[in-house]
Amino acid sequence: MLSTQNVTGERELALTAGGQRPLAIYALAARHQLAPGTDNLGTVHAISVETGRTNWLYEQRAATMSLVANGGGLLFGGDTNGRFRAFDQETGDILWEINLGSPVAGYPVSFAVDGRQYVAVATGTGAGINLQITPELRPSTGNNLFVFALPE
Repeated sequence: MLSTQNVTGERELALTAGGQRPLAIYALAARHQLAPGTDNLGTVHAISVETGRTNWLYEQRAATMSLVANGGGLLFGGDTNGRFRAFDQETGDILWEINLGSPVAGYPVSFAVDGRQYVAVATGTGAGINLQITPELRPSTGNNLFVFALPE
């Protein structure tokens, strides 16, 4: 048993295995870096479930964040530099793109209201360590929710 003080200054007893003192801090050591042979942090791989082959690949300097596919053959996704895009699921072509200003931190959501399809996405400071790897990218840190109506 070990006597310690908690944050309010009260004394409490802590049980330890084998009489050893518990560590005050737990942490993992990590070295964050780009994979050898590339300058790009963000990728989107379209892999065929039938063949296991890559149908198309999209690469960029900024880290790719969350993606969502809709039933209309589109793939929506953003990056840590604030870009939000619509890809053609079959070809990987970028069909539409907008700079939202802040890292695309939330998962895009696709939904319909009265037969009209929409895509919503949140931006903000959720990019974390990815911006430390690409320090030349300097998006704002504003938190916003964007909702886009798809063409009819």
